[in-house]
Amino acid sequence: MEEFVKYGLKKPKSDTCKARAYNALWGTKHYPCHFYFNYQFHLEGLPQNAKILVIRNEHLINDWNGVEEFIGGKKDIIPPNQTLAVMNKSQKDESDKYLSDESKQIVCRELCNEIVNYKKILKRALNLNKDDLRETLEELRQQCPEYADVKEGECPFPMPDIAEKLVNSRGYEFVVMEGSYSHNAKTLETEMHVEKKIEDTSVGEDEGDDDGYQLPPYNH
Repeated sequence: MEEFVKYGLKKPKSDTCKARAYNALWGTKHYPCHFYFNYQFHLEGLPQNAKILVIRNEHLINDWNGVEEFIGGKKDIIPPNQTLAVMNKSQKDESDKYLSDESKQIVCRELCNEIVNYKKILKRALNLNKDDLRETLEELRQQCPEYADVKEGECPFPMPDIAEKLVNSRGYEFVVMEGSYSHNAKTLETEMHVEKKIEDTSVGEDEGDDDGYQLPPYNH
């Protein structure tokens, strides 16, 4: 991450590196998937009245137990003193996570809108209480003190418009404006989502292929 900030944001090697770094952090171009499918993407892809349950990675056991109990399961199904194994597809280098104070400040600035969306999600989470929110906000202040308490519209740059991104990635035409859907209706399949040649929808279901089905009719 330190090299990402250094060569992409602080002293970019080229205009291309700079543009890719900013677009990656803003989620406006499809580079790293975790950056592209960010909090804004998941939040704006939900119906306004959707119920949200949240598991915070830094409070994994507490939140997992809370969600389990919320949906009618056993309370404290994971004992508080139990440790969970870390599972990664590949070996991780601890130095990859290092960020200098200067770099952290730059990243926090560019993630300002993501911080806003993160707080929106937490406030809608049915399994979190006021103490949980207060705890996470304090943790956020420790990492990004200048931007932890900002509200939408107060960031250094406007919230990205991801209407087309939602259509291209999910086909959720009911989430975006009708004009955007009409414009993109014939090009829902993108380079990241190549059209599947499956005629039998049962085959698509067997393969877990949700691109194999027809989109629901658009209701005006």
